[in-house]
Order: sequence, then structure tokens, then C-alpha cells
Amino acid sequence: MMTQHDTLLRFIFKNTPVKGASVRLTTAWKAMRQYQKWPLSVTRLMGEMTAGSLLLASSLKFEGALIMQVQGDGPVRLAIVEVRNGLLVRATVKMHEGEEVNDAMGMKELLNAHGRGRCAIMLDPKDRREGEPLYQGVVPLTGESIAEALMGYMEQSEQIHTKLWLTADDSAASGLMLQKMPDFGGKDGNITNDEESINRIETLASTITDDELLELTPEEVTHRLFWEEAPDYFEPAEPKFACTCSREKVEAMIRNLGEVEALQIVKEEGEIKVTCDFCGRTERFSAEDVVKLFDDGSVTKNN
Repeated sequence: MMTQHDTLLRFIFKNTPVKGASVRLTTAWKAMRQYQKWPLSVTRLMGEMTAGSLLLASSLKFEGALIMQVQGDGPVRLAIVEVRNGLLVRATVKMHEGEEVNDAMGMKELLNAHGRGRCAIMLDPKDRREGEPLYQGVVPLTGESIAEALMGYMEQSEQIHTKLWLTADDSAASGLMLQKMPDFGGKDGNITNDEESINRIETLASTITDDELLELTPEEVTHRLFWEEAPDYFEPAEPKFACTCSREKVEAMIRNLGEVEALQIVKEEGEIKVTCDFCGRTERFSAEDVVKLFDDGSVTKNN
């Protein structure tokens, strides 16, 4: 029976140094796109990035946000997915104006048409001090798909052998990940680090189809693939769409502009209007709001 909740399920194999995770989003995936109208090919691209980012984030022992950012040289100029603690996720995409997009386009055509695409993974620690740089790994965009690009990133930047299967459509964004665990074992005689055991698990995983990933729950996916191996499962987690934008953050941005420049924008535009790229929330500031902001530091309103 289909689960009612979006689910990410982590698992680990008992006798082989391999861990994994499977994810399927429906509710969060719909919420993420509520204010963003993407062509079908871009929807697939962003869904694969979202599933891949959630899977990578789930494998980290890290307090903070994982941000996947791809700079493209095709119709897609910039694609961003952010995953914060608790698997709270949001995403946005910027297009090059005037470039044609069709439903058959894949990652290479959308992001790496001329071979100049770049893939970055950034980690933003929860306790990062102001002005302190993010951890950032950047590699050339490689492969024909987001899964291949992320596998290439993990091999080049992190030296972690990773296998990914990602897919998405209008209804769901799903994926499966396997990772070889480094420096595993040594004391437990039951642990086998031989390539044959690892290859068997990867071969089993490679039989999964896009339709199965989109339609089956993570529990059903892992049982279908690994019922003989009987991996140990962690408690399932529920990824959710959530945005971090706020009126207070826009106020801080206006303060950084300075009162003279902020009032000049109001004079030219009639107001300062800022719309969040991730969730579509709009904050408006009149001339009176701007003056009050610089007088007492806040014009926060209850929305």
C-alpha cells in the first residue's frame, strides 16, 4: 500500500561496507513547485537535483544546510537546491532569457550545452560565524544526467564511491543511493570488503526502473531490490518543503542599502518590492516603511 507521507529511508548492509538510502517526494514536490512554473524537462531536472541533494544530505553527520548549485551554459543559467536540518528542502531555477526549451531535453542540453557547466556542493554549518566562508567543492559538470554529475562530484571532490539512480515527473521526485563506506571494519570477521559483494549489491540496485522509483515507496523499493540481503533499516524520515525567507531578512537587506538609496528606489518604483525565488512570498515597503525602518530599526508586520 502506498505511503501517505513523503519518505526518506536509510539502510546499511550487515556484512558488506555499503550504506544506502531511498527517497520519494510527492506532497513536498508539489509544494515546492506551487509558485514556480517550469517546463517539463526543467521539472525533471529539478526533481532529480532535489532527490539527489536529499540523499546526499541524509548521509552526512552535519548540523546545517547542504546546498547544491549548478551554473549552466544552456537554457538553465542557475539551479539551486537547499536541504536544511530535518530534511527541510527548497529549490529554485533561473533561466537564460530567449533560449528555447523542449520536453525532450536532458541535463546536458539544459545545463552543459557548451561544456562550461559547473557543479558545486556547499555546506553551511548551523554555527557558522558571520563572514566565515562556507565549505565548498566545485567541479566541472560531467555526464548525461544529474545522477552521473553527482557521482562524478563525489568521486572527484570527496573521494567517496557513490551510485545514484534519480528520476522525477510532475507527480513525484525519487531516488536511490548506495555509498561504499571508507575505512570500514577490520575487527569484525563477518565484514567482507571484497569487490564481488559490493558489485552484487550495485548490480541488484541497477535493475530498478524509473517507473518503480516513481510509483513504489522507499520501503517497497528496498525490499524489491535487497530482500535476500536483508539490510538493517534506520527510522524513516519525512522530507518537507520549507522556506527560510522572512520580512526581517528583507529589512536587513534594505538597511544594507542605506536610507538614501532605499528612498531613491521608492521614488523611482513607488515601493520596494521583494519576491522570494523559492516560495513566491512578496514583501512590500513604502516610503513610510523605509523611513520608519531607519528610525527605529523595524517595520515588521504580521502577515
